[in-house]
Amino acid sequence: MTWPYLHALINHFPIVLVVIGALAVLLAAMVERRAIWMYALSTLTLAGLTIYPAWWTGDRANHVVRKAWYVVPDSIHTHSAAADITLWIVGVTGALALISLITLARTREALSPAKGFRVLVGLGALVSFCAVGYTAYLGGKIVIESPILTSPTPPVISAPIQVPNSAPSTTVPLVPGTNPPSTTPAQTATPQPTQPQTQSQIPPKPQPQTSVPKPQTP
Repeated sequence: MTWPYLHALINHFPIVLVVIGALAVLLAAMVERRAIWMYALSTLTLAGLTIYPAWWTGDRANHVVRKAWYVVPDSIHTHSAAADITLWIVGVTGALALISLITLARTREALSPAKGFRVLVGLGALVSFCAVGYTAYLGGKIVIESPILTSPTPPVISAPIQVPNSAPSTTVPLVPGTNPPSTTPAQTATPQPTQPQTQSQIPPKPQPQTSVPKPQTP
């Protein structure tokens, strides 16, 4: 399991917990019920506990993802800077929620924590909601909105061409509008051995003609 995969598996826990915890705090402030306050404070406490593993795995995945050809390094730097701030915001909110949960659990008659804790936890939940949402948005832009991947045409990746050492390297100028010459060496014609001529192929030697004298008449 790689660091990017592990980070993608863990980072959703603080996001979901912060969103649910912030909504639960808002509902508890309107309804004013003890059970809802207990649920809201417990959820924000869990969000504070899971934010560090998400940040730690993201820091490890940073060194792996930035080497990918489709990732812009500036997008990783922006997401990493936002994650550092979100770590402190959610962590402090989780600590305040834990203290409020302990004081509320000790006081069985109280329907909600003290007014000061209610205000601090409410503000922390609101800021955490915004910080987590913005950090998650920047994290999605690393791959989803990568300029190379969103281009309608695929990128051209040039790879070096390996030429055997035995092949001769020649430079042939290319003329526009003509096909490139073939790189295969031209085959040279090998002379065929001559066969000796047979007797049937030798022309006959001309025979000399002898003149016969004609007989003289008396």
